[in-house]
Amino acid sequence: MNRSVTFTLTADDYVAANKLFILKYSTSRWPLVCWLTFVALLLASLFTLALRFPDAPFMSLFYICVVVVIAIPLYQYFFGAVVFARKAYADQKTLHHPTTVTWSEEGFRSKAQQGDWNVPWKDYLKWTEDSKVILLYQGARVFNMLPKRVLTPAQIDDFRQLVAANIKSA
Repeated sequence: MNRSVTFTLTADDYVAANKLFILKYSTSRWPLVCWLTFVALLLASLFTLALRFPDAPFMSLFYICVVVVIAIPLYQYFFGAVVFARKAYADQKTLHHPTTVTWSEEGFRSKAQQGDWNVPWKDYLKWTEDSKVILLYQGARVFNMLPKRVLTPAQIDDFRQLVAANIKSA
């Protein structure tokens, strides 16, 4: 089994990684609890105002708030992630160079003209994947990304099995 691949990240790869990060982060426990608490307080406030001032047009305000509450995460995922990831990709020139990654029982190695990084599996907090990319988290907001487009199906299976055996899933 070939456990090495050389590729150059594209803006689409970076967008896919950031969208997956946002999706996993926003559906994790703490942000979700905060968001639901915010929504509950907002709705309770509107309901209290509607009871106190029954003739006021609070239902219109209620509907506007519901639309905003739904629109914010959708905006963040479908627009914000795309725009800001593309800008970050354009600005960060280190992402534009070919990179060779290898994986073994010991860890994940990434080598490019800017340097050589070898991270043992035990130093990763968690990992996740979707149909386009695999993320290996070194911290809550720091991750290595591996686009699936550069891997064969056999390499994806091998990588997934190795990572699953060594890192907890997100």
